[in-house]
Amino acid sequence: MAGSPAAPRQRRSPFIGPRPFTAHDETLFFGRSDEIRLLLGLWRRNRLTILHSDAAAGKTSLLRAGLIPRLRTDNANVLPLGQANSCQVWPAAALPGHNPYVLGLLSSWDPEESPGRLAALSIGEFVRGRESIGRDGEPAPIFAAVDQAEAFLRRRGPDEGHRRRLLDELFEALARRSSLRLLLAVRSDHLDDLRHEVKIADRPECAEYQLRPLTPEAAAAVVSRSAQAVRLHVPPAEVGELLDELRAIRDEQGRVIRLTQAVDPLLLQVAGARLWDEPPGPGGFGSARLRMEVEQALSGWCGRTLAEAAAEHELSPPDLDAWVRRALLHRGGAAASFEITDAFLHSLEDRHLIAGARRDTGPGLRRRRLLAPLRRLDAGQWPAVPPDPAALLRAAVRARAEGEPGRAERLARRAARACPPKEMRVRAGIESLLGNLFFEQRRLDEAVASHLAAASLFEALDDRTSVGWALAAIGRVSLVQGRRSTAIEHMMAAVSRVPNDPVVRTGLGQALRAAGESAAALDVLTRVLERDDVPEARRTRDEIARDLGRHLTGGTPDQ
Repeated sequence: MAGSPAAPRQRRSPFIGPRPFTAHDETLFFGRSDEIRLLLGLWRRNRLTILHSDAAAGKTSLLRAGLIPRLRTDNANVLPLGQANSCQVWPAAALPGHNPYVLGLLSSWDPEESPGRLAALSIGEFVRGRESIGRDGEPAPIFAAVDQAEAFLRRRGPDEGHRRRLLDELFEALARRSSLRLLLAVRSDHLDDLRHEVKIADRPECAEYQLRPLTPEAAAAVVSRSAQAVRLHVPPAEVGELLDELRAIRDEQGRVIRLTQAVDPLLLQVAGARLWDEPPGPGGFGSARLRMEVEQALSGWCGRTLAEAAAEHELSPPDLDAWVRRALLHRGGAAASFEITDAFLHSLEDRHLIAGARRDTGPGLRRRRLLAPLRRLDAGQWPAVPPDPAALLRAAVRARAEGEPGRAERLARRAARACPPKEMRVRAGIESLLGNLFFEQRRLDEAVASHLAAASLFEALDDRTSVGWALAAIGRVSLVQGRRSTAIEHMMAAVSRVPNDPVVRTGLGQALRAAGESAAALDVLTRVLERDDVPEARRTRDEIARDLGRHLTGGTPDQ
């Protein structure tokens, strides 16, 4: 883009590329002032608000860089942005019976809290613990948002019970906690599913807001104000050329068929990041070069997206390329040589390349503007995906959640091979995930070995809480193996690291009971229940009480 800098100092790009904006990018988040004002009004006035849009319209950015910072400026009681599909790895053996969706949501709302305390809470109990009294003597509103609600609206067999419980707890919290102002952000193709859940939960006062793509006028303001943020002036004519290029739908000969009515925010960021990577001189790009730069930016993004999906789902680039040409570009050819799984389609949806994976007619490109760059792109032009250990770990976590433990293990092992020794936290996460996979497959000796490796790495990081949880997992696995003294040894070591964690202390009580130390177990569990209402601790305590034939002070055993 042409422009006259106000000073010769080094400028950073005002465009962030394809990732969502965060609170740190608030000063670069433009073009959504009206949407912020209107949606804030709805969120303040309604107990339940649904924010919906097509994929990549900017819901996450609007929440992270717009609404939540605005509420914090107003000193409102607002939680961090919530997500139920967390990529954080907890040792599953140490959390028997926990709901991964609920725990993921609560840990995103309070990332500093121990997973043991969060696992012992319902959503309603969590909200109650964060209530405060306003100046009028009534509970002050608590603003809580859940992003990517489609993640728990997608029906999957193994997770159906956990998904159902999360929805029940969300709506139960709304019914019981009058202070809660809940906002759910969801893709529009899952809006009817969410409306159905709202209906059966009997929440008639729900408000809805649709976030639309940028109008050309709003997009022009985004470009101009982004340039001004780095002290660069862009002539309006060049802004118009850029936006026309992003709206242009071309035929196979490259002729413009029409211009779309709106500008896709993601594609604007992708193109802007490339254009500002090497700003031109005073003469500007010129129309021909501008078109070339935009096409190369979009082609590069498509190639990276497909390469990442191929690597995550263990597909050869030629096979995936053939599927793209047949399914998305309608070029014909043989049927796909690999199984088209829901996980694969969700991966391309979540990367914002396709939409409509649930349609009977099959998926399609999310934006027709991507037709031209995809037509010219073949698998040989896809960039090589560097072996990023953290990205591979996240992919392995997703594979496990999608019910593909074999692929999850292979991805985790690839992550381990690629992870340098100094990246100890990533290595610890890999070992924790492998421990979970081995435990779920009853490969118990391997599970113990992986959790021991994780504990050693966390110890080197001086992360006592994570060490405690890894040791608690080993204790639980040892109980399953029938190694009771080993279980007690590791559970006591875990308690020494996290002495106030109710779930870890409950595990110690259960290990003591299994070893025949009923009186000691009873003492441990009673102390847990004096501070925290942990259902597993209460159940075990009452079972011990029945076995001993006596009642406990302050509670009656279940009959």
